[in-house]
Amino acid sequence: MLFFKTQVQQDVFFGHMLKKTVFSHQTIDLAYMSNQAVMADLVPRFESMGLNNFFQHRCDWNETIIRQFYATLEIDLVEEKFWWTTRKRTYYTTFAQFAAANELDYEFITAEDSANIVLENPMNEDDYPMFYKSARSGFRRSFGKTHGLKHHPAVINKIARVTFMPTSGNKDKVRSLYWNVISHIMNGDKINIIALIMDQMAELRLNLEMNLYFTPYIMSIIKAKTNFRGPCECKHTPFRPFKNETAFLQRPLTPFPPEPESESEGDQSENEGDAANMGGDAQQQPMPPPPPPMQQQWVPPAGYFDPYFASMQQNMN
Repeated sequence: MLFFKTQVQQDVFFGHMLKKTVFSHQTIDLAYMSNQAVMADLVPRFESMGLNNFFQHRCDWNETIIRQFYATLEIDLVEEKFWWTTRKRTYYTTFAQFAAANELDYEFITAEDSANIVLENPMNEDDYPMFYKSARSGFRRSFGKTHGLKHHPAVINKIARVTFMPTSGNKDKVRSLYWNVISHIMNGDKINIIALIMDQMAELRLNLEMNLYFTPYIMSIIKAKTNFRGPCECKHTPFRPFKNETAFLQRPLTPFPPEPESESEGDQSENEGDAANMGGDAQQQPMPPPPPPMQQQWVPPAGYFDPYFASMQQNMN
């Protein structure tokens, strides 16, 4: 039996929430990814970002309970807490408890070195090409879409769509802040997943047109707080990126960009490189030809001009 504290909540539930589509989130099959050469390197990267357990976390959900959750949800983004009603009772929780219920280390992912994508501007379109195959590769490219993306950006985009940045509609388009997510993961930056999820949830409770997202993560905190034991008819199924796309899995891998060097290492390697280049040049370039020998100048022997001067003296006399 469902309960609503206000008439507004009841009207939202019966007038809007019952009509909304509940998005089918998926877990990520990291074992499958580890066995695919074109995406295996992403698994340790996700682990360093604190995301592996979250991606593998499974929680089936009850659609009616999820719809009641959104109809009664209140979020305080400043105090980092939210509350909702399940059946007849209102429950309170914090963002940290929500993270723990979904196997996220809250202190780790919210540390100062974590990127808060909510506060970022969308990536400049001029930067999109770095994530695509080169023009000479022969692949069809369409900047802003999935056609021609390198391996890792393409996989990251698919994973984000079924987990912490869910979206329905055109799957060929890479939307604004998805580029930020791709860039951070490609660079190994931590991402504040909780801030990202909560910001989207706060928008969902006010937007009557959008689908209902984050269902397994919401159900996880409901189960943790309410000891819910009802049926969960919707299954949290595994996702295997590009499983049936043989061409993608078999094409040559585009590796991660090289790790940036520290300034001291860069200077040292630069000096070593210069020395090596100088040595290489000395060995490879031919020695210049020796200068031509100097032409010997003629020097008159002693007394050579004496008869000439004697003749001149007689003429003068």
